[in-house]
Amino acid sequence: MTSIGRSIKRFEDERLLRGEGRFVESLIPGGALEAMFLRSPFAHARIARIDCTAARAMPGVVGVLTGRDLVDAGAGPLKCRRTIPSIDGTPFHEPVRHALALETVRFVGEAVALVIAESRAAALDALDMIEVDYDPLPLVVDPLKSTEIAFTWAQGDRDATDAVFRTAPLVTSFSGTSSRMAAVPIEPRSAIAEYDPVAARYRLVTQSQGVHLLRAAYASSLGIAPEALHLQTFDVGGSFGMKLIPHPEPIALLTAARLVGRTLAWVSTRSEAFLSDNYARDQTATAELAMDRDGTFLALRISSTGNMGAYASSSAPGVMAIHFARTVGHVYRIPVHHVHVTSVYTNMTPTDVFRGAGKPESTVLVERLIDRAACRHGFDRLDLRRRNLVTPADMPRRTLSGHMIDGGDFPRTLDHALVRADWRGFEARRAETLSRGRLRGIGVGLYMHVTSHPVVEECRVRLLGDGTFEATMGAQGIGQGHETTFSQLLGDTLKVEPDAIRIVQGDSAVLPPVGAATGGSGSIQVTGLTLLKAARLLIDRLRPEAAEMLEASPADLEHATGGFRIKGTDRAVGFAAIAGRMDDDAREDCAGDAHFEGDAATCPNGAYIAEVEVDPATGEVEILRFSGADDVGRRLNPMIVDGQLHGGIAQGIGQAMLERVVYDEESGQLLSGSLMDYALPLASDLPSFELVAADCPSSQNELGMKGAGECGTIGAPGALLNAIADAIGTDEFDMPATTERVWRAIRLKRGD
Repeated sequence: MTSIGRSIKRFEDERLLRGEGRFVESLIPGGALEAMFLRSPFAHARIARIDCTAARAMPGVVGVLTGRDLVDAGAGPLKCRRTIPSIDGTPFHEPVRHALALETVRFVGEAVALVIAESRAAALDALDMIEVDYDPLPLVVDPLKSTEIAFTWAQGDRDATDAVFRTAPLVTSFSGTSSRMAAVPIEPRSAIAEYDPVAARYRLVTQSQGVHLLRAAYASSLGIAPEALHLQTFDVGGSFGMKLIPHPEPIALLTAARLVGRTLAWVSTRSEAFLSDNYARDQTATAELAMDRDGTFLALRISSTGNMGAYASSSAPGVMAIHFARTVGHVYRIPVHHVHVTSVYTNMTPTDVFRGAGKPESTVLVERLIDRAACRHGFDRLDLRRRNLVTPADMPRRTLSGHMIDGGDFPRTLDHALVRADWRGFEARRAETLSRGRLRGIGVGLYMHVTSHPVVEECRVRLLGDGTFEATMGAQGIGQGHETTFSQLLGDTLKVEPDAIRIVQGDSAVLPPVGAATGGSGSIQVTGLTLLKAARLLIDRLRPEAAEMLEASPADLEHATGGFRIKGTDRAVGFAAIAGRMDDDAREDCAGDAHFEGDAATCPNGAYIAEVEVDPATGEVEILRFSGADDVGRRLNPMIVDGQLHGGIAQGIGQAMLERVVYDEESGQLLSGSLMDYALPLASDLPSFELVAADCPSSQNELGMKGAGECGTIGAPGALLNAIADAIGTDEFDMPATTERVWRAIRLKRGD
């Protein structure tokens, strides 16, 4: 019985397609009060006065709370959990962020009051009656003009790198911006908040990527022990990292639930989400590459400015610095490097993690830099890459950030991609396109991800009364198919069919007290391996029970399909029979519990090739083909891996060509605050993806798996932007490569 490697259809899909999903809005109990937030129309201002008298007197209004009310009720600020001190020893600078602004608002959309009412209509009417006087303050939305520094950070050997650049025969520089992006999940953020005064315990139902992280953050702000907050996550309608980290609204909602003594529900609108959901990316950087005259890479130097927005969100410092530099140089041999990051505050919504978290920003920068170096110094762009690729003969090898590359054949992966894209036949296709008065280009982009991050995970696997199994874990499914893939993995380990396993996640009351969150493409390497250990421990604990039933020595038993048997005989006992012999307490005690603590880093990698056609009269870009090869190690469920790769590539294309959050520089107003103004990629924008597997099993875990969820977002932008540059004959344009920007680049090249 082997499930690993099979494209089993997702177990989750049937109930979701039947409308039986358990999303927050569908779980709001009857009689719950409606909660709505009043948000600042100013990007930076002092709150001179806030008067809620009229609003509190409105029909149907149960309460109106301000920031001062929350503080008086014991609610503390929301703290950044991964602060970074500056390289000169200056402490990390963190503006105080309350759930509702106290004296100053720092971005358009910051919440200043909370209305609780019997209905949405009553809450909306009350919002209009709150009087707030603002005294505007100077504002900044351009991070390059900000003087409020959160921290500075560096990686690498500055002196050695600078010395190489002083004598290098060939030096190339490239500057670019990874635009501010919105996650825009199908399900907006929402929450149900309750308080039990008898038990002195809160309950919060909300989206997450693992309840432990959010519970710890919210409990800290509320001044309570984590055990006093019961946090539940059921189905999640998309996240991409945005729902991984804490936002301020649940602190206000939980405090309000205690004060009014009723259950509250809040459902963000799409417009509200654009104002208040954490954004991502938003880094401007200059990269320089030093080479010998034969094109051998000698050194890499990068200086980056990251826009934190108005506050330090939970993991934002790490994204701007550590994760940005984690894959610098990715698949290339680069002897020395130096990365310098300055993170600043602006009067914009805070940024934090989003699919790839720092790696797309640095990878696209380096891939565009290499193409420019080839063009400026007369090298073939493929030959230049091949000359400098890490090869299997170079292994074992560490990345520039110090992580061990866990296997791979980067030249072979590139070859697979080139064959799939028919690179050799491109010039004939280009000639045909030129004959029609249009432009055609092809671009390559290589990538490597360093997955996971230091984490703690606890998993339990136990036998149920009917002979099936239950598995609990900290990781939370957010659409990737965890119920299916973890069941496949456990099915192989326990030697039962995957549908005999029930996955339990997202409930702090039944999970172990600590646990991982889903993120960093590390679910299989962290949670999967921990589950595997727990399952093996359970089998060891069940063996004596089976031996007693078979009247044999435990040493004479072997774990067989569906149970145990005496070696060399047909005498066997199934799991159902073993479960039937044990009472509930015995089964609860007879569980496999496994612990993981550390960094299960792996290095999935790949090569993507994009082929585009450009209308020189309008700048319109059509993606004709998108091909590639990915090394994600051993594939647990190939169909789900393909879905993850396709989704990631689509988001990478969005970053490269379409998506950009825009603020007015003078007023700080959000100009891209709806799907009329913020351009997500549509099905019509995307070609069919032509991908091949170039998998090399990981040496870092016994399953040989590397992770796949973020690969597409990391690798796609470089290939696509290099293809556009090849088509129009210039790389003098920035992300996103919108029709207007491409048109202007063409005009500039032609001297129009």
